[in-house]
This record gives sequence, C-alpha cells and structure tokens, in this order.
Amino acid sequence: MDEDECGFFTSQITKEKKIMNDVELSFPIEKSNTCKYCESAQLDPEIINIFKINTCKQCRYSKMKFITKTTATKEYLLDNYELKGLKYLSRPNTHKGTWHDMHLYLEDEIVEIAKKKYGDLEKIEEIKSQREEIVTKRKIKSLKNRVRDLKRRTITKETKIERHIHNFMGEGSIKQCTGCGLKVEQEQI
Repeated sequence: MDEDECGFFTSQITKEKKIMNDVELSFPIEKSNTCKYCESAQLDPEIINIFKINTCKQCRYSKMKFITKTTATKEYLLDNYELKGLKYLSRPNTHKGTWHDMHLYLEDEIVEIAKKKYGDLEKIEEIKSQREEIVTKRKIKSLKNRVRDLKRRTITKETKIERHIHNFMGEGSIKQCTGCGLKVEQEQI
C-alpha cells in the first residue's frame, strides 16, 4: 500500500515489469550493447528477449523481416515439426480477433532451415511446381469423371431398331408372319 494510482493499488509485479523493460545504459557503451545494424544504443527489449538479437526499433522494422507460420509452410514447404523449435513473436490475428494468434518467425531462420532441408531455393520451386501439376492432374481427372457420369445419366443409349417387314403367310382369316411369328386375324366385310 505504498502508493495508489487513480484509486487503484499497483502491485509489486507491475513495478518489476516496468523496471525490466527499461534498458540501463552505461558509458562507455560496449559493442555488445548496441544495435547489430546501426550501432544505436536504444535497443528493442522485445526482440532481445525473444530472439537474443540486439536491434533498435528502427532497424527492427526496416532490416528484420518476419513471416507468418502459414507463409513458412506454403512458400518454404516446412512442416509444423520443423517450426516447433524456432522462436517467434506472437501477435493477435488481424483477420479475426477470436482466431488463434499469429506466429511471426524471422525470415532468415526460415530460409536457413529450408536450405538445409532442400539444398537450395530452386529445388523448393521445382517441388512446388510438381505439386501444382499433381493437383491440376487430379482436378482434371475428377472433372472428366463427373462429365462422364453426367453423360451416362442424361444421354440415353441409342439403340438401332431394325425395321422388320412382315411377310404374312397362311390361309383363311388367320395369317402368321414367317419372320417374327406375329398372328393377324382378318375379317372380311
């Protein structure tokens, strides 16, 4: 109960969090405590805590590139098992707030893992094109099957009916066809 802010008491935990986010500067500034890219002394604590890379906020947005988990799996053909051990930034999903948080990975790490798995990036492009060909062949095959089934259901089979000319033989009022055996009774008026 040391101090209160706007009627609410601040806990010891929130005070410790404020202290952790502040980066202490000591002079002379060591090379290890400066930005990796521009050697600025104002470092971004979030990137340092997660990725262990010394960068300032300006270089974070200009030099470092982040990609989502979905992009990593689609573009670099990596599966969830390979992404499991990597460090990532967690951000709320921009498409819908109730969906799972986005995982943002460093693109350099993703490219490095993809190169280890496939050799080089051209190999990844070849595999993606092969997969696209397989998908298009599968779609064409299913479309042909559906068209064939539709034809089978809608078009009746044309059966050739041979014309039969009756040749009636017989005496009297009942005559019978010699070809098919049809009997016809004729009455005389």
